[in-house]
Parts: sequence; C-alpha cells; structure tokens
Amino acid sequence: MRKFILLISLLAGMSSCYNEDALNVSDQPDKYNVLEDDPSDPTRHFIHEFYQKYQTVIITNPTEADYKFNFTSDNGIKITAPEQKQEVMDEGIEFLQEVLLDLYPDDFLKKNLPFSVILAEEVKMDSYGETTVMNCYASGSFIAVGNVTSGLKTMPQEEFRQIRADVNATFWARYMSEVRGLFTISDAFYAASEEVKAGVYDWFYFGYDATPYDTDFYYYGLISYDPDRSFVDEEDEDWPFYSLYAPSRETDLSQWMNFVFAKTPAEIQEICAQYPVMKKKYDIIREAMLENGFDLSKLEL
Repeated sequence: MRKFILLISLLAGMSSCYNEDALNVSDQPDKYNVLEDDPSDPTRHFIHEFYQKYQTVIITNPTEADYKFNFTSDNGIKITAPEQKQEVMDEGIEFLQEVLLDLYPDDFLKKNLPFSVILAEEVKMDSYGETTVMNCYASGSFIAVGNVTSGLKTMPQEEFRQIRADVNATFWARYMSEVRGLFTISDAFYAASEEVKAGVYDWFYFGYDATPYDTDFYYYGLISYDPDRSFVDEEDEDWPFYSLYAPSRETDLSQWMNFVFAKTPAEIQEICAQYPVMKKKYDIIREAMLENGFDLSKLEL
C-alpha cells in the first residue's frame, strides 16, 4: 500500500512538471456510510462509532466488490447478504459482538482487525468442483461472518457455541497466522504429538481397528482425526469401516484454535491436568497469543 501511494505521488509530481494547473480531485463518496452518524438508526450509529474507534468498516449489505478482491482469478468465495430488515441488522450486530468483538480488549481490536467485517446470511467456498458452507472466512482485507438470519434469536446454544468457536478459529488460524503471519506456532507444538507416536507426524496412522469413538485423541495432544485424509464409512451399521490419520499441521492448529474457543478455561484446565501433551500444546498456544496481546487464560465464554 505504501509503495502504491508513493507511486501515485510520483506520477502526480511528474504530471505537474508538464501542467502548471492545479490538480482537481473530486471528492470520493462515503461508500459504506461510515462517516455520517445517524443516532436514530441503532445499526448505522453502531457502524459509525465502530469505524471512528477501530477504522474498520462493518458491511451489512455486501456485494461482490466487497469480497472478490483478486481480479486475476476467482477466489471461490460467494457471500449472500442478510435480509435487509432492521431487526435482522440489529440482531446481526449483536451476534457479531457476541461471537467475536466482545472477546477481545480494545487495544487488540484496534491493532488487528482487517479493513472490513462482513455480515452474511451465508458464506460459501466453491473449489475443485465442491461447495462448502462456512461459518466464517478470512482474507487479507476482510472477515466474513455467516448465519446472520432472522433465526438468530432462536438459535440453539450449542450451535451458537460452535459458530463462535469456528469464527475465532478462522480469525487466529487463518487471518492472524496464514494471512498476516503474526500468530506463529513453534515446531515444538507439532513435535509434542509426534513424539508420542512413532513415524512422520503429518502422516501417522491410527490403524484400521481405530474408530473416532474409542481413540483417545487427547492422549496424543490432538483434538480429532484429519477429516480430509481419513475415511469413515458408517452406512452399514453392522460393518462400519474406519481409516483414521492424524491431522496435518495446518488442520491440527485449526482444530486446536476451535477447541480453545469451544471449551471454557476451566474445562481446558481439567483436560490439561489429565493429559500432559494437551497441556504442553495449550501452553505453547497461550504464549503465542500473548505475544499478540491476548491472554487466552482470561477468555470469558
């Protein structure tokens, strides 16, 4: 961005050498309606105040221009805007606060929020001929939060907790780690599980007799198996078939970030007291998050 601004300035300077007339730059419209306050509209008022405080735009009626950021190829994301009713908008803002914003201190949000946060009814990824509906998606410029519908008030608590975990797992494992490179996990995190079971960690195998129900994943410092590399066939209840692999490093971190936002600190401490490898990996994650200004042990869910 700084290089782009510098280039624009350079071109403007070169132009002035050949034209002494003052440059006329028309005012840019307030595309997202964040510069003017409207106290009578609680949603618009919140969005205005939020932008003034964090310099982040909350987009409630997204179009492709807000998320199709790669103009050389389709990024595979399709976002459906929420129903544009006042009650849906108001509940969507409240939902965003509960699943993401209220979990972090102001200083952390000011430093780490992207340019925009998009409220969506549905977020889908079309990739390799498959369509996946996601609770959240993050890129370099935005975070999109799905499930903003008229059914928010009647959403079961268990579903809400899962969405909250998914949103924050995406924020840390995707946005803070992959996109921005701020949240970095040492190799000791992955080695902790590798040392428990012989073989190359990325590919170690639980065996044909292992099932998702009798495998003690916590013993290995894992949350679950790798859904992409494993095979689970339960169509025939009498003869189910399982072929379980441990998660790749990317999946391991994603599952762990989901885990630490799905369980309360008290629940996690109880698990860590029973499983030494889980404690070791939790401590590594907590230290990495502390380096980014967030204390996981003080998370209130």
